[in-house]
Order: sequence, then C-alpha cells, then structure tokens
Amino acid sequence: MSHDRELRIGPWWFTPGVNGINLSTMLFAAFGTMMMVSFMNSMQPYVMTEILHIPQDEQGSLTGNLQTFQEIFFIALAGFAGVVSEKIGRPPVYAAGFVVAAAGYAIYPMADTVLQLYLIRGFYAVGATGVAIMLSTCIVDYIQERSRGRWIGVTSLFNGLGILAMSLGLTRLPTLYSDSGLDPVLAGRYAFWTVSAMCLLIGAILYFGLYRAATRQRKTDSFLHQMSQGVALGIANPRLAIAYCGAFIGRGDFNVVGTFFWLWLTQEGLDRGMTAGEALAKAGPLFGLIQFCAMLWAPVMGFITDRLNRLTATSLGLLIAGAGYIAMSQVPDPFGPLMFPAAILLGMGETSVIVSVGALLGQEASARYRGSIVGLFGQIGGIGILATAFIGGYLFDGVGRTAPFLMMGILNLILMAAALYVRSTNGEPVPQQV
Repeated sequence: MSHDRELRIGPWWFTPGVNGINLSTMLFAAFGTMMMVSFMNSMQPYVMTEILHIPQDEQGSLTGNLQTFQEIFFIALAGFAGVVSEKIGRPPVYAAGFVVAAAGYAIYPMADTVLQLYLIRGFYAVGATGVAIMLSTCIVDYIQERSRGRWIGVTSLFNGLGILAMSLGLTRLPTLYSDSGLDPVLAGRYAFWTVSAMCLLIGAILYFGLYRAATRQRKTDSFLHQMSQGVALGIANPRLAIAYCGAFIGRGDFNVVGTFFWLWLTQEGLDRGMTAGEALAKAGPLFGLIQFCAMLWAPVMGFITDRLNRLTATSLGLLIAGAGYIAMSQVPDPFGPLMFPAAILLGMGETSVIVSVGALLGQEASARYRGSIVGLFGQIGGIGILATAFIGGYLFDGVGRTAPFLMMGILNLILMAAALYVRSTNGEPVPQQV
C-alpha cells in the first residue's frame, strides 16, 4: 500500500507498513522462538537418563533417531506451513505452532517407553515446524534488501540471546526443582511444564503483535502451484540453489551443536561421577559460551555480508564454520581449557552461515512466492537435520563423541568450494549500500 510509512532505524530500512510494535514483537519472536525450540534437545539426555533410564551406550543412536523422526515431520510439513501462511497470514500459523509445541512439552516427560517418546516427539514436531518456518519467513518479510544482512545479524543476535537464556536459565530448572524437594522424575516434568506455559504466553504475544504482510494477491494460486515454484526457481537460479544447500548445512550445523554437544558433555559428566542434572548444569555455561560468541559475531557478520557479494560472504561464513567444527572435533577434554577457543570459533562459524545464507536467500527469494521458497528452504534444512542426526548418532556411538563435529566441518568446506564456483560463474552485483 502506497500510503504505508517506511520505518527506518539507523542502518535498517524496514518494509513499508512495519511499525514499532511489529518490530519489537519480531525481535521478541527471534528471542523466544530459539529459547523454546532449543530446550527439547538440551533436555533429551535428562529424559533418557533420569526418566527412562536408557543405557549410555544406546543414547547417541536414540538421540539421533528421535531427531530424525522429528525432521521427517518437518520435511513433510514445512512447505505446507509456508503456503498456509501465504493464505491466512504469518501470525495465526506462528501462534498455532506455539500452542501445539506447548502441548508436546506438557506430555513429553510423561512418556513411559521409547515408543511413546517417538509418538510425542512427532506431535511436538508439528508445532515446531510452524514456529521455525514462520520465524524465517517473518525475518525475510520485515526488511528491505539494502539492509538484509544487518537485519539478519540483529535477529541472529536475539536468537543467540534466546539460546543463551535457555542454556543458562532453563537448563537449571531440573536442579532448582530437585533442590526444592522433588525427585528427579518430577523435577524433570516440572521443568517441561514450565516451558509449556511459556510457549502459550509467547504464542499469544506474537499473534497480536506481529506485522501482517499482505496476502490477497496470492490467494488465487493453488497450493500445488505455490509449492512447486520453490523447486522450479531453485533449479533455474544457481545462487538460490546454493542458499538451499546452505539450509542443509546450516540446520545440520545447528543440530549437531544442539544435540550432540549436550549428549557429549552429559556423558562425560556421568563418566566422572556427576548426576545427569549436575552434568547438564555444567554443560550449560559451555554451550552458552558458543551462543554468546555467536550472538556477538552475528551483527559483525551482518555488516560484512551487506558489503560483499552475497556468495562471497556465504563462502567466508562456510570457511569459518568449517574451521570451527574441525577444531571442536579435536578437543580431547570438553571440560578442559582447549574447549574455550574451539567454542569461540564454533560460535562464530555457526552464526556466520546463518547470517550469510539467510541474506543470500532473502536476496534471491521472489516476493510473490516467498512463503513457498522459505518453506522449501526449511524442508531442505530439515533434510540436513535428518541426515546429520541419523548419521551423527551412529558416528557418536560407533566412532567417537566428537565425530559428528568433524563430519560437519568437512561438509561446510565442500559447500564453500561449490559457492566459490557459482560465484565465479553466476556472480551478481554487490548489494546496494545505505
């Protein structure tokens, strides 16, 4: 609409129609979404150890298989969620995702068997899919191209704050409840129920506060047509294809850190005589260090991305990530001093890929089919999580606890080579500067 005012704050130029309340809500969404969805993986070792008493030598493969099972739902539903948001708007889909996730968190610690874990994880995955796809889509919706890298840097900063709050705060809930007199099983359940209530509150805030992008011009398109456009555009556009591959790598990166880092440190703690709750509390600050470094580096990477060819920026991000994951795979003692430089580099690499690939996607995503493109981007990311969870779980149990990190380091460097090739043959102008 031509009469919409254009909001500008410093170097950020927002989409006409976005106001201060919408902006504040979006930053809260970036914080709250990552805080909520990262909690499941951090608590998985606790559930297996304290509630279901799964033997340690089975936990790696079970963790990978549960994540794989969740990602099957994500892959099946991500494109659908993107198309639905084009029809009815982002806020209703976002809020509904949080409601379903809240229900999943409420019943997950009540599982008595591994089969029940799978069934509840699948139910939770429906909500987590809607939440994750809407976060990515809304981030793209809010900003003009000239500021895209810096905007993704800022939202990644708030993502990092959310993960930091989870790792330093929410992971301590079982210990807090245990200290109040509850047994380990009830302490874990109360922790999940606390997070369930938080999901409901966040969903309500997002429903009323998010920007409602215009959807009426796309209501005439069929679901099948819209979903197929994401594939067709990726085939025709090598830069978009690299962004799609970046989704595979970026989500795989995040999954390996979010899943196997916790499992690695929890098992190391148990080996040293700690309880699962104590190991979780000790792992929290180390995981927090990774996210703190990712959080601080995100705006810097955003600034760099807006001043480079987007494929060059993506190649740089993949190089940093490859170095970080390989460094982490070589750490002999996760509680020793070598963990700190590896965690710093890993945090920088993780966010470098997210920011640079996100900016590349936003640059190449057609406005008409943005929900479909972001949905497919999410589906490919889901395949990345599925593959890294499944393979990583068996590498963790069969090769070593740091093997999944080495795998991701190699994959990042392979995609870097592909991005440099596309850059040399299908380059585009440096993004417009403010």
